[in-house]
Amino acid sequence: MIWSYMQLSYKNIRFILSFSKKVSFPMPIPFLFRSIIGNQLRKMCCISHNTQCPACMFNASCIYGSTFESIVPKDNTALAGRDRIPHPIIIDSDLFIGNELDSFALNIIFLGPAIPHFPYFFYALKKSGEEGVLKERIPFHVADIIEENRSLYIDDERINTKITPNLWECTSGADVGGIEKILCITLISPLRFKVRGQYARKLTAPDFACCLQRRMQVLCSQYGYADDAKAYRFSEGWTIKDHTVKWKDFVHYSARQKKPIQLGGLTGGFVIAGRLSGYEEGLLRFAEYFHSGKNTNFGLGKLTVQRFT
Repeated sequence: MIWSYMQLSYKNIRFILSFSKKVSFPMPIPFLFRSIIGNQLRKMCCISHNTQCPACMFNASCIYGSTFESIVPKDNTALAGRDRIPHPIIIDSDLFIGNELDSFALNIIFLGPAIPHFPYFFYALKKSGEEGVLKERIPFHVADIIEENRSLYIDDERINTKITPNLWECTSGADVGGIEKILCITLISPLRFKVRGQYARKLTAPDFACCLQRRMQVLCSQYGYADDAKAYRFSEGWTIKDHTVKWKDFVHYSARQKKPIQLGGLTGGFVIAGRLSGYEEGLLRFAEYFHSGKNTNFGLGKLTVQRFT
């Protein structure tokens, strides 16, 4: 049996946003707020305006650089050979695509070293609200900030910054469990991941398991702790069936790249049937907390698991 210990500190902060009138969003809500928060953070934090982030000597200590660029040395242990890693923030909302509404909760999950930065995100939202959003420049304000069951909001200029991080941890073995299980997976927002260099247009059990494992391994090793994460091999104890999964395209206009980019992914739901190893159970629990796949700071990869035995 291979035992593995993983841990990751985190904090989920809910920003309650209230608009001056009802708003219809022409794009997924996390797409819009990912852009406006990033734009405001860059204006607030950048002190080397003529230098691109990869070449900037401040990129490791800059709030914008660490949360929206996440540049690392190419000899990093999580994704060797790559100079960027998944961001330590996950932007989410109660509605991925909103109908006409005048308020909603924007959820931001801060991971590891990004947790103390949450006041910057409050201020970025405050400034964005003053400027207004969409073509009509509709103003909004941060009506409240919720950490678990308490409010951090004091007034328009002040919030309570004293919070205690939560700790996700998992100690598990690779042995396949003895009880046959049925798990119903619902993809709340598109799941986007690659298999052999191409975005997956269908789901298989080994590919889905590797998608889950890759994210847990990278986030825990970079922002928490990962022991023996790379020793995982698919248990072959379960299969995917009864799926209604299909690919759906979404378009996001990148202000940085000056062009629209495709952010499509798998939507729908499916059933996992069989015996999962303890480690694989941990992978699913991790995905329930921290999404899965790529582009989670756009709200992608959110899923729920309904368990039956």
